[in-house]
Amino acid sequence: MLFKNLRYIIIFFILILISIFFFSDLKNFFTLGYVKENLINFRLYYEENIFLFILLFSLIYIISSALSFPFATLLSLLSGYIFGLSLGTLIVSLCSTVGASIAFLTSKYLFYDYIQKRYKKQLVTINNQFINEGIFYLFALRLVPVFPFFVVNIVTSLLPIKLSTFFWVSILGMFPATLVYVNAGKELSKINSFSDILSFQVLISFSLIGILPLTIKFLLKKIRRKK
Repeated sequence: MLFKNLRYIIIFFILILISIFFFSDLKNFFTLGYVKENLINFRLYYEENIFLFILLFSLIYIISSALSFPFATLLSLLSGYIFGLSLGTLIVSLCSTVGASIAFLTSKYLFYDYIQKRYKKQLVTINNQFINEGIFYLFALRLVPVFPFFVVNIVTSLLPIKLSTFFWVSILGMFPATLVYVNAGKELSKINSFSDILSFQVLISFSLIGILPLTIKFLLKKIRRKK
């Protein structure tokens, strides 16, 4: 009974946060235009309050990742502009993975029963894929840009995956995209849309990288069978 009430409280709190973002002017602060107009202010604030800026930035990034707010890409770009490639990549990698882990746990413990009932047939296929491919399957899901991150978080929460496994596979799987966005952020003032960053060739490259682990696993299986 206590867990059930706690679950409803957490769901209510999540809905409140989402409502505040979408039905207030807060969302206007997380647009490419607003960020570009205030780049100098962001950098000055960072230089004057380094620790506080990193703390606030990290908190906002984790919340946005956990609740699947549509501005994680923008924050990744900003991190490249403010922190530089090395520190920016480190911060974004950790924050995005922590946020994804929170979403993973939330889905597993709050929405597991509902999703299992609602998408029972689809989940049979996903479970079979995971049984056959193991963590290679999760790694491929993370790398192939066809699947939104929030979908991957929800789907994987229904699989028999430990949080520690989810964490390290996610941080590795999201690293290529993180590196691309943070690096592009160094030229944030010249970017007019997100399509300027991810070209068709880059998307194809991510897809090939995502398929690679599954291909290697398949080839290893064939070699073992021949032996």
